[in-house]
Amino acid sequence: MLAIVSAALGLAIVANIEVAEAVAGVSTFNDFSTQTTVACAGFPPTNSQGNGIFAAAMSDLSPLWQGATCQGTMDASKCNGQGSCVNCVGPACPDEERCGTCFNVTCTGSLDGETTGACSGRTIKVKIVDACPATHPANYCKIPEFGGTIRPIEACEQPGVNALDIATTARSALSTFQGNLNIDIEQTSC
Repeated sequence: MLAIVSAALGLAIVANIEVAEAVAGVSTFNDFSTQTTVACAGFPPTNSQGNGIFAAAMSDLSPLWQGATCQGTMDASKCNGQGSCVNCVGPACPDEERCGTCFNVTCTGSLDGETTGACSGRTIKVKIVDACPATHPANYCKIPEFGGTIRPIEACEQPGVNALDIATTARSALSTFQGNLNIDIEQTSC
């Protein structure tokens, strides 16, 4: 009888373990050390978040995003018509619920179609410390609709894409490609 109870308890414990699965996404790169603040209160605007963990911002259009999207609107008067913003003040992101969450990230290929370079095969850990809002002029001014030349998928402007803007210091750990990357993303402990 004890063996049956032990076996049943073992199955119950196994049944409660969630298996994390990697999801496909894209990575752009950002130098967080050039910012004065990040959307997540209590986190420093630095590329390193300690213990080999890199800073990252999540697109508020990403399926991984939790909470309301960032506040703000897309206003062409904030763009110079050539891919840059003239009034670069971003929206507030008071409902960014992924702050402090860590993800493992692995390169799966070049987002830009580069044929020179390769993925490193390494997995890095990133911590969400910021948001990459679709309504930030530094993002939407880059896309063709507002005079820029950057594809929406590379500017946190593509709905339904798991987009992370990762610290520039992580680029060489992920690949030898010069541009942006296709990645696998898997939630992990920090």
